[in-house]
Amino acid sequence: MKKIKFKYWVENEDEKFYGPGPNELIKRIQKEGSLSKAAGQMDMSYKKAWDLVQRLNKHSTEPWVILKKGGSHGGGAEITPYALKVIREYEKLEQKISELLEQEQDLLKTIK
Repeated sequence: MKKIKFKYWVENEDEKFYGPGPNELIKRIQKEGSLSKAAGQMDMSYKKAWDLVQRLNKHSTEPWVILKKGGSHGGGAEITPYALKVIREYEKLEQKISELLEQEQDLLKTIK
């Protein structure tokens, strides 16, 4: 079955900054309250997830994730209101693109 695919992301200084992977990680951090659990659910190494969160925090006007150091009760992670806003806006963009691609299905009829 033919399908139109479209890849998109946000760039910062000519490098990929935010897209489907980081969006999923941030959402899982919100749900789990843990960077380690979120990374594990995505089969992502903790180091890669840590680096991604550090990059988001460093190259934004506001932090995305607040990481809490471990202790007797363990650490944790909390996403900020800023991150919630970005998630909402990114997912609105996803919806718009999905609707546009649905409207363009006639293109597939012309390709053999």
